[in-house]
Amino acid sequence: MKYLFAGAAGLLLAASVGLAGSANDLPANKALVESFFRAVESRDKQTVTKIVREDYIQHMPMIPSGRAAILNYIDMMAPKGKGVMPKFARVVAEGDLVVVHFRREDPNGPVATMEIFRIQDGQIAEHWAVTESIPPEDKARNRNGMI
Repeated sequence: MKYLFAGAAGLLLAASVGLAGSANDLPANKALVESFFRAVESRDKQTVTKIVREDYIQHMPMIPSGRAAILNYIDMMAPKGKGVMPKFARVVAEGDLVVVHFRREDPNGPVATMEIFRIQDGQIAEHWAVTESIPPEDKARNRNGMI
């Protein structure tokens, strides 16, 4: 009987650790961020609604917080057609954070971008982004590249 109780306690502990560690499911978190980019670029509001928390926190100062801001962006961009899915140079995940690093073409020229997403309960909860213009090769002081 004592072995049965110990086995049941072990299973309960393993299950609770698995639930507690769900924020650390790094492959799932990376896939969620990729799904976010794919949904925004394909103007898929239904997927955005599923994978972004309603109380989404935005740290880019010119964009409001809240899932509604992303949905409004999709509405604004939809007449221009689908966007371009970025080709990630790097995707790094640790705990509940995912960082993507990629090159993007902006109206003023190419930029290097790093975006950080915080995942909560299987949804995107928070976002930061840093973007820097990529100078022409003849203006760069090294040949290492930004991406």
